[in-house]
Amino acid sequence: MSNTKAALLQYVESVADEVFALGCDIFDHPEYGRTEVYASDLLTKYLEEKGFAVERGLADLPTSFRATWERGSGGPSIGILMEYDSLKDMGHACGHHLQGPNGIAAALALRAAYPGDFKIVLYGTPDEEIAGGKIDMEKAGCFRDVDVMFGTHTGQGTGASYKNMALAPTWVTFHGTPSHAAGSPWKGRSAMDAMLLCFHGLEVMREHVKDGCRIHYTIREGTGPSNIVHEKASAHITLRSHDRLYLEGDMVPRMHDIVKGACMMTGTTAEITPRPVYWNHVPVMTLRNLVLDTAEEIGAPKINREAKMSNGSTDIANVSWVTPTTNVTVYYSDHNGHTVPYMNDGKSEKARQSVISAAKIVGLSALKLLEDPALLKAIQEEHKAAIQPQD
Repeated sequence: MSNTKAALLQYVESVADEVFALGCDIFDHPEYGRTEVYASDLLTKYLEEKGFAVERGLADLPTSFRATWERGSGGPSIGILMEYDSLKDMGHACGHHLQGPNGIAAALALRAAYPGDFKIVLYGTPDEEIAGGKIDMEKAGCFRDVDVMFGTHTGQGTGASYKNMALAPTWVTFHGTPSHAAGSPWKGRSAMDAMLLCFHGLEVMREHVKDGCRIHYTIREGTGPSNIVHEKASAHITLRSHDRLYLEGDMVPRMHDIVKGACMMTGTTAEITPRPVYWNHVPVMTLRNLVLDTAEEIGAPKINREAKMSNGSTDIANVSWVTPTTNVTVYYSDHNGHTVPYMNDGKSEKARQSVISAAKIVGLSALKLLEDPALLKAIQEEHKAAIQPQD
C-alpha cells in the first residue's frame, strides 16, 4: 500500500466520529425543499473552520454553497456534491443527512494525503427531492470549475450510477368560455374538452416515440359539476426519455403542438408552464469502473457492478452533462428508501460505516486521478464523446 493511500484511509477513520456527528445533527433537524438553513449553516461553518473559502447563495438559492480549497495553481480540480434536504413529513428517509459528512471527510483526507497542487470544490445543493436545486445551479453556471465530480447516496448496496431517464414536467391550464351545459351549451367553449382531447393526443403520440420513452398525465385541478361548460381545466403532463436531447428536441415540441391542436378544436386557449427539466445521466464507464474497483479495494459491503438502466430521474444527471460525474451508492440499510424503517437507520452504526465507506471510495478514487493525469484525461475525453448527439 502506498504512503498516500494509507494516509488517506487512516485520515478518514480519524475524522469519522466528528463528521458523523454533523450528520446526526442534520438528521435531528430535518428541513425539506429549499429551507435547509440549519444544515447549510452547520456545514459551511465547519468547512470555514477547516480552511475552506465558502460562497453562499448560488443561483439565488439561499441554502446553496460552494466551498473551495486550493494548493498551488493550475492543478486538477476535484468536485464533490452534497445534498442535505429531507422528505416532507418523514424526515431524512433518503439518507441525505450523510452526504455532507462523507463529502467533507473525503475532501479533508485527500487534502492531508496528496502533496501536489490541486483544488477541491464542494458544492452544497438544496432541494433534490422536490424541484431539483442542481438544475437551477447548472443554469447559473455552477459545476464548470471542476475536472471531475463525485456524488454519493445511501442505498441497500454499493454501486455506481449508470443511465437513467430525463424528465420534462409541464403544467398546462386550459381556458374556455363558461355557460350552462343544458340551457345554452352553444355559448360555451369547454376547457375540459380541450384537456380531454389533449390527453387523447398524448395517447396517440405514445405509439410514435422511441422505445423506452414514457408519457404520463393527470388532472391537477377539478373542473366542477357536470352541468356546466367548464371555464378552466388544469393538467400535469410528464414526458421521459433516456436521451434528453430527444426529449427536449422532439417529444416536448410535439406535446406543445398537441396542446395547441386541442385548443384549436375547442375554441379555447392554454397556458403552458414548463417545470424544471431533469436530464438523463451521462455514463462515463472509465470513471464508473474506477469507483467500483476502489470500492472492492477497500472492502465495501454488498457491491453490485451491474450496469442497470434506471427509469428514475435525479438532478445530479444535469451535472453529468457539464463535467464527468459519478454518483456512488454506499450500503446503508436493508430497507427500501423513503420509508420509516430506512429513516430509523439514520443514526445507526451502519449509517456511520456508510460515511466511512463513501469517504474512502471518493477520496481514494480522486487520489488515483491526481496521481494519474492520463486517466483523468481519458475520463474527460470519454465524457466529451458521450454528450454528443446520438442518432
